[in-house]
Amino acid sequence: MKQLGFISNNKTSALIDKGNIVWLPLPRFDSPSLFTRLLDEEGGEFSIYLEEEPKMSYVYPNVLKTEAQGVEIIDIMPKGESGIIRYIKTEKPLKAIIKPLFNYGLYKPIIEERKRGFRFLNPIDNDCLALISDKIKRTGYFEWEILPGEIYIYLIYSSDEKYGPFNKGSSLIYDLKHSFRRSFTYWKNFYEKNKIKNKKDILDVIYETSIWILLSLIYSPTGAVIAAPTTSLPEVEGGGRNWDYRYAWVRDSSIIAEALLKAGYIVEARRIINFFFGLVNFTSKPFLHPLYTIDGDDPPPEIEINWLSGYKNSKPVRIGNAAAMQIQLDIEGFFLDAVYQYYSLTKDKVFLEENWEAIKYIAEWEDKNWKLKDAGIWEDRGKPRHYIHSKVMMWVAMDRAEKLAKEINKEVSWDKEELKKWILENGVKDGHFVQHTETMEVDASLLTLPLYGFISEKDRIFLNTLKKIQEDLVVKEIYVKRYKSDSLGEAKHPFALTTLWLARVYTKLGIDSRKIIENVFKPSLYIAGEHIDIERNEYTGNYPQAFVHAQGILAIKEIKSLDREYP
Repeated sequence: MKQLGFISNNKTSALIDKGNIVWLPLPRFDSPSLFTRLLDEEGGEFSIYLEEEPKMSYVYPNVLKTEAQGVEIIDIMPKGESGIIRYIKTEKPLKAIIKPLFNYGLYKPIIEERKRGFRFLNPIDNDCLALISDKIKRTGYFEWEILPGEIYIYLIYSSDEKYGPFNKGSSLIYDLKHSFRRSFTYWKNFYEKNKIKNKKDILDVIYETSIWILLSLIYSPTGAVIAAPTTSLPEVEGGGRNWDYRYAWVRDSSIIAEALLKAGYIVEARRIINFFFGLVNFTSKPFLHPLYTIDGDDPPPEIEINWLSGYKNSKPVRIGNAAAMQIQLDIEGFFLDAVYQYYSLTKDKVFLEENWEAIKYIAEWEDKNWKLKDAGIWEDRGKPRHYIHSKVMMWVAMDRAEKLAKEINKEVSWDKEELKKWILENGVKDGHFVQHTETMEVDASLLTLPLYGFISEKDRIFLNTLKKIQEDLVVKEIYVKRYKSDSLGEAKHPFALTTLWLARVYTKLGIDSRKIIENVFKPSLYIAGEHIDIERNEYTGNYPQAFVHAQGILAIKEIKSLDREYP
């Protein structure tokens, strides 16, 4: 995938390709997109024709500049709104395509001209997109001319046309210049507050960038954090591994919370943790689903959108995610580890007391149910198995709950040692850990065993496992595939997350891992995707990928801590 710009306002986000908006779901991250050219050339866009190849750069986080000869474009999404403001400075008229299509490119809008702008009406529903600007002329159905000078173009979504600026807000003043400047100042202040002073190397830039990416993927009304803001960007161009990641995964969110905690963002991490405490149920599995919508509802069913051709003809395009139907046993362990990390930093016993029944229930459920099979961390769509990583994370859940119980003088009724004994008896073959009990193969999730304290990185069994992973899954010495293959076939590209796990393991072993981290974040403005096509030096899969940035923060923090560069 070529380099794309990403901006957010904590309600939704946009992807911008050299001045062209190619992805914009409205009103929120998981809504249907109105500009969907990312997944189909005819899917809708806001494109500005530039005579030369433009350059993209970030003025501040979420303030994206595109420059070409005689033209400057700055894109910002105003806080608290489901919309975008485009500032355009041009010496001559510019041709543009403004083509919003409702429901992922399916419905052509009715366009009405109004004073100071236009509105695009959904022909089968009541929602609409309004455009406000006094320096733009319509020259065709989706064709426009942007007049010379300094121009502000405001696009704002309304769930019903009655709430739009040409109805309910018609008597109000819409000061686009003021809104743009306030939004610009907001992100400038954000940057000044969060920047690393006296940056010394690329790792500092990656660390700084990763923090604002994670914070930008939080849905501000609830505190939920999405795994990625896109759907159906393929692992392999032309392939079928195309998934929707615009949901709050328990696992991903817990990793993100841990990274934010380690980086000092206690309030934001606590909001993420609180969101999931509100979803723990006492009737069945503590987290019934591996993922939830960003307002905490059941995830939607996975469906295929057949009218879109897909990114570079990679079909099918999917919305919703069938992983919601799976049993995944590792997620409670990730979550309780994040809770434990929160307590370790804050010593907040009131928080523990308030949530003790949920913590206790998770540990007790794990103790009673660790003999179940599951789909594993990689959400394999084949038959459930006894995945060793999943068993280890169930041990982690009981271990962290036990540690937290001691802090507030609570009794423990679970026994994690029986599970650990089972893992060592059934999950080790030929001297190394295996992916699951029915194979001799390894997978990269086993790299996490010392990271979560299940076993020492210097233990003979783990060192044997590391060697096997290096032999079977490591590509070009530093990149790590998740596994050789799964029920859908071969894993073609290395995985950014697992590559960073290797970096963290190397750091624990005293091996320099800076080169690994730098290469993971090299392809695109230090904003990372899911997989790495190492031949083309491009990301594949959904983008940006939150857990990659979270692991980047943890990996860099560990290196810098050794050097005493970070607190």
